[in-house]
Amino acid sequence: MIKLSFIKNSLLYTIGNALPMAASIILLPFYANYLDASNYVSLSFYIGISLLFQIFFSFSFEQYYGVMYADIKHDGALLKRTNGSMFIYLLLQGVGIILLMLLFGNFIFNIIFDKKINVTFFPYGLLSIITGFLNALYRVSLSTMIYYERAKLFFTANIVNFLTTIIFSVGGILLFFNSLNGPIYGRLLSGFMIVAFNYLVVKNDINWKFTLIHGKEFVKKSWPLFTYAVLIWITGNADRYFLKNFINIDDLAGYDLLMKCFIGIEFLQNGLSMAIISKIFNYWNKEKSIKADVIANRYFNTFITGNIIVAVLFCLVIPPFIKLIIKDSIYHSSFQFIELIAAGYVLRAISYPYYFAILFSKQTKKLLYIYSITTIVQIIASYFFIKYFHLIGAIYVGIFIKILIVLLSHLFSKDIFHLNNVNKWKWYGIPIFYLLITSISFFVFPANLILILVHSVLIILLILFVYKNELASLPKLTQKEE
Repeated sequence: MIKLSFIKNSLLYTIGNALPMAASIILLPFYANYLDASNYVSLSFYIGISLLFQIFFSFSFEQYYGVMYADIKHDGALLKRTNGSMFIYLLLQGVGIILLMLLFGNFIFNIIFDKKINVTFFPYGLLSIITGFLNALYRVSLSTMIYYERAKLFFTANIVNFLTTIIFSVGGILLFFNSLNGPIYGRLLSGFMIVAFNYLVVKNDINWKFTLIHGKEFVKKSWPLFTYAVLIWITGNADRYFLKNFINIDDLAGYDLLMKCFIGIEFLQNGLSMAIISKIFNYWNKEKSIKADVIANRYFNTFITGNIIVAVLFCLVIPPFIKLIIKDSIYHSSFQFIELIAAGYVLRAISYPYYFAILFSKQTKKLLYIYSITTIVQIIASYFFIKYFHLIGAIYVGIFIKILIVLLSHLFSKDIFHLNNVNKWKWYGIPIFYLLITSISFFVFPANLILILVHSVLIILLILFVYKNELASLPKLTQKEE
């Protein structure tokens, strides 16, 4: 059985990692109610740009850090020198990228955005890029807390991030009505605050001395993960860049707001994955084998099923909640697609065990191959399907891409990942059933909360049936740990 200490720490990691999502959800009604549709869409693109440059600045060091930590965690001095080399490299790289964007940023922005979408490099584009730099330093420092197993400290750091983001952003929005000054400068100030806080927390774990060999090791091993992260960003944002050419601003604003809500599920997925990844890595390291056996599958099954339950509850709660707090009807029109989009995120959860296996094996180029293929397919499919089918075309392309990711992940990892005791219903059956009932009903019945409730009941009943043996032994969780 999974121990109670794991559950407690998992909650801290999951809730802590979900707090940025909570901040985003809290800020959405302020964005929608205090900005017109044009400014809302512009802000959405600026936030996306900030997230893209956060990937550039971090170079996925936060993802590779866990693999490195498992190898040298018993040598405290070496770990501190490695931390120092990592942060010095990130600072130098960050300054270099900002200087390059000062030279070429205006030219790049003018190529991507036309006058229909008011997105410019000066000043908001540059400020968004700097915000991405600060958030990259923050995310990398958080990764050290995860692998040092400082769950309470990780949670506290995310509380600070949550509060500063809310306070500065809401204050700015109320001070500058229907202006991007409030949200852009609010996110920037929050970035400075969280970096300062995390530095005070982790400074004793850093020896500020650059060692070339450690910097080269991170760059060598992280670049496939970095490319993978960029491709993930493209997968999650390409639809908006196509849609802006084929639908009006109001429809784009409504769709974007719904997709912003789904960031909540994404953060929960990432938070729970952070909670189990160190346990899985430690187990595989002990067993000297990358396998989905009975022990590992306890974590994988919990992760996949937990994501299904979250998606079901999400579809029930979000539409009435958004209608309650956002009065403009342009933001309500996309709710008819909510279950289809949720089904895509459920399918996405299946790819995580394969991702863990590839990451632990250090064969990170496999991730590059998987997402290179899917990104190319997505761009081509999006161009044609969005051009002719608009929003529904974007949604079905997204679902198809998530299915393709799972299939390719299975194909590329079958030589390293031993699927010893996988219950196919727990991994594949329930998510596919959810996709089928939501897709069929979308074309037969009008979307409404009663229909979503019926789907939710069916899914919960199926989960109860599939997990009947586990539920029967659930009282054992309350026993004292040995």
